Amino acid sequence: MSVDAEMSVLGCMMLDEEFAKTAIDALTPEMFTHSKTQKIFEAATKQYWDGNPIDGVTLIEILPEERDTLLKLADRVPTTRHAPEYLRIVRDEWRQKSIQSAIAEVVFDAQNKTAEETVEILRNLVEEQDAITRAQNDTGLITLSEAIKEFKEWLHSQKQETARTGFGGLDRAMGGLVPGSVTIISARSGGGKTDLALNVALRMAQKGNKVLYCTMEMPTTQLLQRAASQLARIEGERVRDRNLSEEEKNDIDMLMDVLEKKARIWWQDEPEISVARVRNKIELCKPDVVFIDHIGLMKRPEYKDSYRSLGRVSNALKQLALEKKIPIIEIVQMNRSVEGRANKRPVLSDLRETGDLEQDADYVLFLWPDEEPQEQMHGNAWRDMNVSLAKNRHGRTGDFKFHWQPQFHTFTEVETKYGNG
Repeated sequence: MSVDAEMSVLGCMMLDEEFAKTAIDALTPEMFTHSKTQKIFEAATKQYWDGNPIDGVTLIEILPEERDTLLKLADRVPTTRHAPEYLRIVRDEWRQKSIQSAIAEVVFDAQNKTAEETVEILRNLVEEQDAITRAQNDTGLITLSEAIKEFKEWLHSQKQETARTGFGGLDRAMGGLVPGSVTIISARSGGGKTDLALNVALRMAQKGNKVLYCTMEMPTTQLLQRAASQLARIEGERVRDRNLSEEEKNDIDMLMDVLEKKARIWWQDEPEISVARVRNKIELCKPDVVFIDHIGLMKRPEYKDSYRSLGRVSNALKQLALEKKIPIIEIVQMNRSVEGRANKRPVLSDLRETGDLEQDADYVLFLWPDEEPQEQMHGNAWRDMNVSLAKNRHGRTGDFKFHWQPQFHTFTEVETKYGNG
């Protein structure tokens, strides 16, 4: 059945240029099971993209060894009336075989896996098949006139399409968080990454943005302790230890009630979250922005080296951001090499483990102190922090001065200096 359908698809492509375009968009050579039909489809595809006609005479010149097959194709399909059905059969039979092959591989691998690992493999299989379906149903191609129409609609729209971090200097430099973008917040361990991310998340949520915060480094309860410290201006250690007066507890209760009514935040609290799980939560919550805290703890594909496995996670998150048209903010550890340098200013190569992080990111924010802290902060004291917008795919880079009060888990922007675009 499959070979008959493949031959019929090729015959229809030779009769109808418009159907040929449809078939080339919907099929790949790997979907053809017979070597002859695969070879002819590859030749027809090359002809199409070179701007040449797809007909028997031309294809015989290119593939003289397939002359008999090509002559049969011309007689096989007198009309293109059933062309869409032939195409569907080819695609569906290939899909069925690929699923069967993937399931067989899962069954084989499951012999050496735990139940949880097998469930995760099955989730990834479903995700891959869903991606294939989406790719088949959407070629991603639009004409110039369609693109210009969309651009004009955007140009004259009054709608604010980019979410804002809530820090004025950052928002002016970045233009807000562009839909489909990836932002990296990076610092050394204990350098304020989560505090800055939580500050941004709370500011965005209180402005009406729906926030999905995926935490793998600490449980949600600890993040809410930091949020309470920030909102109530009570030292975090006292909140953590519940060393509070009844009045302070009541103040925190009131502030958290206001936050609950005003902000929309979903917390995903589990170790080793996979990209498939993040996708599932996005489809469930429909957030305006997603936070990943942090990417180094995410579930990774099984490669021999961590460089490739983290790179795959980074690539997948970027594709997810583009597909869902939402910004994703990733917390990333910085390499220790910066500690041994006289100049403590981080550079893009200081991102830990893989160059894919830098490549996939639209924005990269580095945090580092003016000088190493000698003691804990108390009262209204602060640390002078440098925040560098080291990469900006959509505009200028820049340097920002912040005051960080780790005792309250609070960042305050105090100065902005733009660099080159």
